[in-house]
Amino acid sequence: MFSILIAAICIIFFLLFITGMVLTIKSTLQFFVTKTITKKQLLSSLIGTLLFFAIFVATAIPTFGQSSNNAEKISTKSDGYDFKNIKLGMTQNEVSDKLGKPSSQDDRVMTYGNNTLYFADGKLTGGSPKFIQQQVNQKNNNEKQKKADDSNSEKSAAQYFGSKSTQKLADQASYVPRTQMSNGNMMYSETISNVKMYRIDDYQTGVTTVYKADDNKDDGLGAILYQGKTVTQEKPKTTIVY
Repeated sequence: MFSILIAAICIIFFLLFITGMVLTIKSTLQFFVTKTITKKQLLSSLIGTLLFFAIFVATAIPTFGQSSNNAEKISTKSDGYDFKNIKLGMTQNEVSDKLGKPSSQDDRVMTYGNNTLYFADGKLTGGSPKFIQQQVNQKNNNEKQKKADDSNSEKSAAQYFGSKSTQKLADQASYVPRTQMSNGNMMYSETISNVKMYRIDDYQTGVTTVYKADDNKDDGLGAILYQGKTVTQEKPKTTIVY
């Protein structure tokens, strides 16, 4: 019965569409032929336009809203369970408060029907439901973006440290520790934005290299963050007189 009603509504909408299109085209052709427009033609054109608009409102807008709702249901519900209130980091007790008693459970896994939730250190870390997987993907993307931002920040700080002239470092000797190395090169250390760095000026090559500190290395030198020509003197400041 419901399918018959839907079919009837679709037929009515189709007939209204054809009627509106015919009235609009007929009025437009009459106007180009006669170069004038009568009240009848104007009324026909208006009715056709209103029919077009009515069909758009009756079909496009409800369909858009229904699509949005369906997308939400697909992304949060699975096997009769709604996971929209389940968030990564929840404990097993918090999950069972939202979803009820699980089908099975141990320290690392909870199952609800065909759905599996995974735990580590008592916290929800992932699962088979699509909505949970979306959260995991978003978390991974956020972590990757944070690592990229931190890396760019470290490199910018290292460039600032490595681009200081030896003259500037001498003036800052009170808070920039330095060590004369056995090969004659000079090592400086500084912590910028909670990142400890070592700068080595190679006097034979004239190259400055800034390393990230790494306590796991014997020499304490980790990844290279910056490398460039050693700056010995500050650039003279240009004074503009008006």
